[in-house]
Amino acid sequence: MRALVTGANGIVGANLVRELLRDRHAVRAFVREKSDRRSLRGLDVETSVGDILQAESIAGAARGCDVLFHTAAVYSYWRHPAEDLKKVAVQGALNAVEAAHRAGVGRVVLTSTSVVCGSGTQRYVRDETSPDTETDAYAVAKAAQEYRAFTRAAELGVDLVAVCPSMCLGPHDYRLGPSNAIICSFLRDPLKLTWPGGCNLVSVRDVARGHILAADKGVRGKRYILAAENLEWPAVHKLIAELCGADPPKFTANHTSSYLAATAQELISLVTRQEPLSTRTQAKMVGRFYWYSHERAAELGYAPRPARAALADAIAWLLSSPHISMQLRAALRPTREVYEAWEAHQEAEQRLLKLKKTA
Repeated sequence: MRALVTGANGIVGANLVRELLRDRHAVRAFVREKSDRRSLRGLDVETSVGDILQAESIAGAARGCDVLFHTAAVYSYWRHPAEDLKKVAVQGALNAVEAAHRAGVGRVVLTSTSVVCGSGTQRYVRDETSPDTETDAYAVAKAAQEYRAFTRAAELGVDLVAVCPSMCLGPHDYRLGPSNAIICSFLRDPLKLTWPGGCNLVSVRDVARGHILAADKGVRGKRYILAAENLEWPAVHKLIAELCGADPPKFTANHTSSYLAATAQELISLVTRQEPLSTRTQAKMVGRFYWYSHERAAELGYAPRPARAALADAIAWLLSSPHISMQLRAALRPTREVYEAWEAHQEAEQRLLKLKKTA
């Protein structure tokens, strides 16, 4: 199988590329000209340079491919106007669907998000049929993306399935998206704050595997939540503390204090020009439960690892990255689980490099 992966240098794309290579598939990585490609360094992939907003470039990249994985997205709660988020999400997906139609690609797998299935103030687990309740710009953009992509695919007769990952944790996140940032934010916080509500944590490696299962076995026109374990935020922060040998959460922030702290982070970011680890948009999510079921994906063979393992894997990579300072790293005492996760990561990368040499 030859697969085209848009956004191949992002956290989902880079991990998906690796899973495809492990399965001995040929991969064409679609990236922007000036994109950071460290996550693809040394991999046996064909690179196609273009822009998902330029229909011709993605149409050319799709030629000769059997599957198109559209993972390219702007996942951010900072500095991206709502209209830009929606344009990238919707027009990019429409261009991908139309490129697949023109190139005769057998299937398109669209990377959506679990938040299109909503959230609430009660401890309620949602599935693919749950109503969309979200109003923030990112969630609105992704919901519009799904709707327009499925509509256009039906018009053109394109075989499309969507996958909806929850909070993806793991390696090759050089930009540091909001999901891995929850780990960095907690470790950097001198007050060790937690907050009410909950989320679903999933390993990005499992999300990558879920993409391939959806491509192989997914039902045309369906969406599949790629989630793992539902936890309340105090439990998440306690796990991070245990795995890192850091202080556990000490205080529980409310909506007001979370909003004020996020405002301060944004003001600091205006000076440092670095993306804040917390934003006012995210602060508005405090007290809500983003809990999801992956039963439908399990029918395809999807079997994610527990949240603790996903966190250990993510922490292992983050400790080797620029996202955690040397000073902070020196103050931590990671558990054996974290060291073992790093060793497994290194071995997996070496095996991929050997695949290139023996191919």
